[in-house]
Amino acid sequence: MYTNKYSENIVYLDRQKELYIKPTIYADSQQLPFKDKSFDIILFDPPHQWASGKKIPFYGAPYIKRILRTMGIKGRTYYGVEQYQNKRQLIRYIYQSQKEFKRVLKDDGVLLFKWCEVEIPIDRILQIFTEWRELMRIHVKSPMQTMGEKQTYWVIMEKRKTEALTLTDYTQPQTTQPNYTSSKAYETLLPYLQAPQVH
Repeated sequence: MYTNKYSENIVYLDRQKELYIKPTIYADSQQLPFKDKSFDIILFDPPHQWASGKKIPFYGAPYIKRILRTMGIKGRTYYGVEQYQNKRQLIRYIYQSQKEFKRVLKDDGVLLFKWCEVEIPIDRILQIFTEWRELMRIHVKSPMQTMGEKQTYWVIMEKRKTEALTLTDYTQPQTTQPNYTSSKAYETLLPYLQAPQVH
């Protein structure tokens, strides 16, 4: 998912020890060792399938090695597919993880969820995210992220709010001066304001 895990602004988490690029912390996303409302953004790239009775090239496979070489990485990759022996186990893992994400994400934060339709269509898997609202869905076209012909998505979500916010919740109180009248703010905004409509 990423090649640089050395940003001072990002905490990289994984529970697998045999990774070519080591995470910041080893932990399970179903039980995160973080305080409530700690993060602005969470990126979640879970396994997209399970391993029961299937021959899945997930560890050091030639297809993956070719992708890594194009990224300048020598070594093995790992997807954690065999951690889940059936669909129920994988769905439970994703469900428990998204509950923890809601806990540790700030109220105005966003969750970026990556999913490839190897086994489950995107609309079916999103039913797990019961306490989230989808903001945007991005179709990934890069063959490095699409598992061959399967469609991959990044879905951007926010926490569902108990109360709907309005524009006034984000704006400053009105002053006694008319908005922008004879002020530097008006001059700054002028190039961006819509021209008056002629009727």
